[in-house]
Amino acid sequence: MALGIPFDLPMIDEKVEGIIDIEALIMTSLLLMEQDRMATDLPAWLNRFSNLINHQKLKTMFNSMPRQQRSVLLEKVNQSPFRAAPKSIRAVFSLKRASEDVSNTVQKRVSKLNTIPNVAQACLMIRSRLQYGTGFRADTIALTHVKGFGMRGTLLAKLLRTNDSTVSRILGDLRACRFLDQDNERIGAVEPYPGMFISSQSLWNLCEMMDAVKFSSQELKRGALESLNFRHDGFGMKVLKGLI
Repeated sequence: MALGIPFDLPMIDEKVEGIIDIEALIMTSLLLMEQDRMATDLPAWLNRFSNLINHQKLKTMFNSMPRQQRSVLLEKVNQSPFRAAPKSIRAVFSLKRASEDVSNTVQKRVSKLNTIPNVAQACLMIRSRLQYGTGFRADTIALTHVKGFGMRGTLLAKLLRTNDSTVSRILGDLRACRFLDQDNERIGAVEPYPGMFISSQSLWNLCEMMDAVKFSSQELKRGALESLNFRHDGFGMKVLKGLI
């Protein structure tokens, strides 16, 4: 996969599928996680890349989940090797530390992961954070690679799970240094990306889809699924095709 976890699956090409939001990927992975290799490889990945995680955004995404799905996620992580993740990550979910045996197992998986330079080549948001830090400025700059994205403060704040004033200040700074024009579009040549493959919208849509599949009425199920917004959720569109 694009973030360097060694699965026998094709790597996501962000230039074809869209940009992957790191924290949204972590949250959707946790929600879908079973007791398989992901259970050890995700905490191993977080041990290597924790300095590139926006902990504030991760916590906000977790807290904004519907209560039922949040409970499901907490039950999963409490019963899995995820408790061997770094202390800063465990604090987001109020998790106790894993046993020494589990921690050693997870640590052994770290050596199987791809290198940071290789991951940075595959993942635009990681590359942006290596350049600009782990704050919302790096993520905003990453999204300027999507032409016509519509960098409106409120929409962007909702997507990045931060407040309007933070995004407004960042956009103002980027206009002031002529990185963006007055319409908040990138100035000059830029490597184009088609949109977002996984975003905070993906997490919300996944929670809604998990609820929708429980409906006994096919009409209610289809209605709930077709009402979802997939503008910034290429992943959700793929999941939807398997449900309808």
